[in-house]
Amino acid sequence: MEHMPGRAELVGALAGAAATHHEYEDHTLGGERDHLWAGFYAAYVLGRLGPVAACSELVAILEGVAGEPWGEAAADAIIASLSDRG
Repeated sequence: MEHMPGRAELVGALAGAAATHHEYEDHTLGGERDHLWAGFYAAYVLGRLGPVAACSELVAILEGVAGEPWGEAAADAIIASLSDRG
């Protein structure tokens, strides 16, 4: 991991992922739900913030997030998970 992203960085990256993913579902998938959404979000976050974790690790974290507002809950879950590992 290059650096631990801050909460605001993560919330911003997740908001960008949400907006881009919404467009992807609407325009590319023709309004269909993307069942692989967590991979899309993880790739977007890693592209924006750099190698903060393995893509598969972020996918697992994102798939387990429950709470509102979701972006903030997801950022908190990512920070907690990355902090726990060392």
